[in-house]
Formats: sequence, structure tokens, C-alpha cells
Amino acid sequence: MKSLDQQRYIFGSLFLLANKLQVIGDQYLGKDDMTTKQWFLTVMISQFRDNPPTLSEVAELMGSSRQNVKQLALKLEEKEFLRIEKDEQDARALRLKLTEKSQVFWAKRENQDNQFIIELFSSFNEEEINTMANCIGKLVEKIEKMGESLNLSLEV
Repeated sequence: MKSLDQQRYIFGSLFLLANKLQVIGDQYLGKDDMTTKQWFLTVMISQFRDNPPTLSEVAELMGSSRQNVKQLALKLEEKEFLRIEKDEQDARALRLKLTEKSQVFWAKRENQDNQFIIELFSSFNEEEINTMANCIGKLVEKIEKMGESLNLSLEV
């Protein structure tokens, strides 16, 4: 394959991978009434550690719209996995706080979830995983720069 053909292949494959990962993830988590998008939201919230983020902060980090994140948050709130609270300084801002139930749920799953990831990448050696991580990081940086230079919002 020529370079441009390979780049087109990679571009299309990223969409295919995203769709297939979501289907497999939803099947894997579905037994526990969870979706990959809900999982992703909890992971993003946990990045803020003990400082509960606002809905807008999480939406920006996820590259998603505030409305999409709010819908996910409401579903997780129904399941008692998080609380949506008004900010003490700015009543317009909503803060997302993971509950103890969420922390216990994910802690119980840690070993099995680690095995899922290990299995997913079992056909790659360490060098290939390092190369893939490096390349994905570069692609994320480039996408962000392209969005900035085109003055685009990268929310979905």
C-alpha cells in the first residue's frame, strides 16, 4: 500500500475500531447494567481525584457535548453511581461526584477488567504496544491542534 492509501486505511479503521470496541465493551459491561460510555465518564471524573469536576470540565476532557455528558451522568445518578450537585460558588455550574457505591463497584471488578485489557492486547508485544501508544498520542495532539487552527469545537 502506498502511504496515502495506508493513511486512509488507518483513518477508516479508527472508526471501525471505535464502533467494535463499544459493542464489545457494552456486551462485557452489560451483565452489570453498565455501558462503555458510562464507564468512560466514571474514568474521566476519577481523573480529578478529590476535586469533583464540573459537567463542563468533564465534557471538555471527554471531547463530548455538555448535553451528552449530562445524559450519561443522569443515568449514573439513577444507579446511585454519582451525584450531580450545584457548585457552592456558582449555582449555574454542576459538579459530578462519584459515590462510594461506584468506587466499590469498580474496585470489585478491577482484576476481571485488567484481564479484559490484557486479553485485548495479548497479540501485541511490548514494543508494538509502546509504538501504538506513542502514535495514538501524536494523533490526539495533531487532532487537537487541527481543531484549534480551524477554530473548531471538538465536542461530539
